[in-house]
Amino acid sequence: MSVAMLMSGFFAGEDYYIERLRSRGVGVAHSLAVLRSRGMRGLRRLHMRSGLPGYAAWFEDWERTVDGADTIIVHASDLSVPVAGYIHRRWPRKRLISWYWNPAGPGSDPGLVPPGTGEVWSFDRGDCRALGLSLNTTYSFRELGDFRGRGEVDFLFVGSDKGRAAVLADLARRLEADGYTYRFCVAGMSRRTRDRYPRLEPIGPIPYVEILRMTGTARAVVEIPQAGQRGSSLRPVEAVLMAAATGVLVLTSDIRAERLYDPERVFIVGRDRWDGLEQFVERASAGPVQDIVDYYDFNSWIRRFDDGGVPL
Repeated sequence: MSVAMLMSGFFAGEDYYIERLRSRGVGVAHSLAVLRSRGMRGLRRLHMRSGLPGYAAWFEDWERTVDGADTIIVHASDLSVPVAGYIHRRWPRKRLISWYWNPAGPGSDPGLVPPGTGEVWSFDRGDCRALGLSLNTTYSFRELGDFRGRGEVDFLFVGSDKGRAAVLADLARRLEADGYTYRFCVAGMSRRTRDRYPRLEPIGPIPYVEILRMTGTARAVVEIPQAGQRGSSLRPVEAVLMAAATGVLVLTSDIRAERLYDPERVFIVGRDRWDGLEQFVERASAGPVQDIVDYYDFNSWIRRFDDGGVPL
């Protein structure tokens, strides 16, 4: 099938992902025009939520991209709902998929998509069960194996605070007490949070390719899902695709439902014995497991939309 992807514009790694998508022959554009001015973004948000006419003026110029595709996948958020509605009315015979790559919450509410406006899919198992959505995994690219490096640090976290700082600081304390090395790079911390948790490393914007390089040189990445999340986010998938040394350390057992789960490569805090962490860290990586790489690669992700997705 011929696919067009409309990206959200809110993902830090979008430039890298767009480059990879285009290399696979996928037509790519942003749903909404990229605006540098915070004031203009605020005005757009107010307009698009108001229900007033003329919202198509905020769209990026993607009509030729959409017109030439059989299937259109919109990386969905509240602001993309009018985009999906416009596409459905303009090209009613095309397959339209609203793809929710964040869990349901403020700014990302699948319930806002009007019934009959194409298909609604999510990576989050809990949202799919609660809202009647179709389930697919998140995706990345097998080329991430190029970022695999030598283990320079035992544990790595790179991400936004979003209430994670206290949990990360406690984990850092435990790791430090047992002699492990770590880098917990956290964006969006307030001054008070930075002062309270000195083991965490405050960061500003980092090029996504640099984050991938950092991931490739860690023995394990740390995954702390957002509150209520019931699906694997991107970082563990990227780590598995590049075989980031030993694997993934997580703080929830929900990952056991994911295809990437392997007790040899995934350590679940609170479920696995802490005294087994040393063996987990020191275990030499056998390299990527090819069927897992194939499963999470973009090409397989696309095929799953035709194959019924992932069983709930």
